[in-house]
Amino acid sequence: MANLIKNTDIDFSKAIVIDSTLIKTYRACQKKYDYFQNHRYVKKSRSTAPSFGIAMHEGIAQFRIQRKNSTLYPLAVEIGQAALQQAYQKHMPAESQSEVMTDDRRSLNNAIRLYHGFCQHYESIGYKYHYVETPFGLYLGQIEVPSPLANESDPNMKLKKDVIYVGIIDAIMESSGIIYVNDLKSTAMNITENYLNGYQMDQGLIGYTIAARELLGIDTHHALIHAFWVQAPPKTKGKPLDEYYHTKPLYFDDEQLAEWTSNTLQTITEIEEHKLSGKCAMY
Repeated sequence: MANLIKNTDIDFSKAIVIDSTLIKTYRACQKKYDYFQNHRYVKKSRSTAPSFGIAMHEGIAQFRIQRKNSTLYPLAVEIGQAALQQAYQKHMPAESQSEVMTDDRRSLNNAIRLYHGFCQHYESIGYKYHYVETPFGLYLGQIEVPSPLANESDPNMKLKKDVIYVGIIDAIMESSGIIYVNDLKSTAMNITENYLNGYQMDQGLIGYTIAARELLGIDTHHALIHAFWVQAPPKTKGKPLDEYYHTKPLYFDDEQLAEWTSNTLQTITEIEEHKLSGKCAMY
């Protein structure tokens, strides 16, 4: 993975550090956020779906890095597959790696099948990769929250805190003269146009686009979803493998980009206020 790209020298340990997953969790269910982030409640076992997605991401990322470095396609596929297999062994729960799971949609054999299909599907497009798997820390500004030192004589005492938004951009790629911020998605759901259109308002992807503009100097409003269907090989005649892969170009206008920072800072202000009060909405 590349070195962290950032626009601040602020000590991360002294700032509020937030990512898209935490923000989405809070906006969807404040109580779930409270359990996870403040009380550190976590599942005892790893879930197969996100672990499978991580392994696929690592394999595809390595393939893209090799193609970015002009490695010939067959060798790039081979190197990416090796990375996928290593990541699968590392991240997947042990019970998912047993022999009885070989026909499951999240088996290693199926991961390799989906990986090869992905590489073949997109190779003919001839993407030019500018960046692959780029971690970033984007300074958003400061927020004011109630100070824990507030008292009766000064109940409105405020404390200023710096906010840093972190994440990893899957890829910055170019096609037909347009530079895109790419996000990989894997799902067991049937991928429909409605599913893909939902990413037009995806706050995480908008944040990644802003990070690409401000930290990497990429002058773009364009993003590109690469979504693939996680499904086992059909027992009888079914959907061809090439149809498992879907591409959705997106465009974020200046208004969307401008609103994202203020909306994100407002959400983080709410999070901090709830944290201090110890109260979260029960939804």
